Amino acid sequence: MSKDYKILQIGIDNWAHHYEIPENMDWYYFCPNSPLALRKMMEMEGITSFHAILIEDGQYLSDLLPFIHHIEPYTLFYDQEFKTSDSVIFDLLKQRCAQAIDFSDPQQLVNDLSTSLFGGGYGDKLFPSGIQIHPSFKGSISYQGFEHVTLEGNFGEDFQQLAYWSYNFMVDKNLPIELWLEYKKQGNFEFRLVIRKIWNGSVDEFFEEEVYLEADLEKAIIMDSKEANYLIYISIEGRGEGKLQLGNLHQRWSRKQFGKFVLGGNILHDENRDEINYFFHPGDFKPPLAVYFSGFRPAEGFEGYFMMKNLGCPFLLFSDPRLVGGAFYLGSEGLENKIKETIQYYLDYLGLTSKDLILSGLSMGTFPSLYYGATFEPRAVIVGKPLANIGTIARRGRLEAPGVFNTGFDVLRHQTGGVSPQHMEDLDQTFWNAFKKADFTQTIFGLSYMKDEDMDSKAYDQLVEHLCHTGAKILSKGTDGRHNDDTDTNVAWFLHFYRMILKSDFGRLDK
Repeated sequence: MSKDYKILQIGIDNWAHHYEIPENMDWYYFCPNSPLALRKMMEMEGITSFHAILIEDGQYLSDLLPFIHHIEPYTLFYDQEFKTSDSVIFDLLKQRCAQAIDFSDPQQLVNDLSTSLFGGGYGDKLFPSGIQIHPSFKGSISYQGFEHVTLEGNFGEDFQQLAYWSYNFMVDKNLPIELWLEYKKQGNFEFRLVIRKIWNGSVDEFFEEEVYLEADLEKAIIMDSKEANYLIYISIEGRGEGKLQLGNLHQRWSRKQFGKFVLGGNILHDENRDEINYFFHPGDFKPPLAVYFSGFRPAEGFEGYFMMKNLGCPFLLFSDPRLVGGAFYLGSEGLENKIKETIQYYLDYLGLTSKDLILSGLSMGTFPSLYYGATFEPRAVIVGKPLANIGTIARRGRLEAPGVFNTGFDVLRHQTGGVSPQHMEDLDQTFWNAFKKADFTQTIFGLSYMKDEDMDSKAYDQLVEHLCHTGAKILSKGTDGRHNDDTDTNVAWFLHFYRMILKSDFGRLDK
């Protein structure tokens, strides 16, 4: 019976003779310099690709050259100590986004892979509104929507419980999760995160307690289980005097050292512990680089993978896991610079320039496409349901469009620190001050908009009014309805603009 994962090992010694291979792995071992035998086996068993390929000694990477198009990105693993000056091998590693990892403990490596190669990916969060404050705390308590809860006062001389989450996370057998806590602290104050574990189905008795100090929280906490499912109960203990802000507590299915959410995925952090997720796929390694920013998304992970993969070109996905479903990819100077640096890194990785770049997104993802487009002045910006005035979205949410996008209030406060009309105007101008400085004479804008837009009703008209004086080329199509109406038609035009530009500017035929 076929198992979950097909693993190929090429080397002098078969690991299956020395280590315990997890039950969910079909193990295929081949001696070096036997590509013909490998090809014959793949044909006989109908194998088109492996879930992981392990090359302990980099000199044997040449065996994979005949199979380069059968290697999925990030599934080729080689020893981190390996160095090469062979341009052919270097290109193989680069085009397949091979991962350099530690091979010093083969048993641990295969064990980690056995729980990290699952399909899909998932993450969610516990909101600050679900945090309960211990009755013994006598200081001030302030809840700020979905952004954070603030505790301020004297927490005592010894560590004592300050707060705990009403809901708990499940850790499934052989499916580890990662935890990441958003927080800020001030004053002469220490805190620690305490995790207590109880077997699923049990009614009492924690079987283990783990304590994480602030230094331990600099990296994501991994919860793993090889025995059975268990629940984790999480609380905060503190001592001293000061202020503590507790934000979202994120949990994601963990791929350990092999990626975030997906193999090869990654996360950007700033000094405020704000996050932006990204994932690069090399496609056919030919221009353009297509960047796609996910829209509002309460579930954490990436949006649009198959849509972008079907275009054939290299692509870069971004997602924003903050607040309820995103904070429009704005943030500290450090966080915004990291987004720009990531885009530039992959342009350089592919040997491209900003004239080989397309920035794109839907709904919330349109804002960063336009905003960061002002920095890169790309070949094209393609957006569906464009939004430009985040402050206006919050303002309209009070009387003109109540209930349309309540997260707009949290975004306003998160990005400006206030909720006044001036804060709303300042947030709008954050976009326009950047956008109006850009030279878009060589940029194509594909705008698929809603004729009865109720989130940012003036965005489309304002964009066209400005762009028509810049020399930019504008393609646009309106769809009847409000922001959340008829998404299928809007997305169809979004993709139509994509294919038009891929064909006219990059010579790519429809796939």
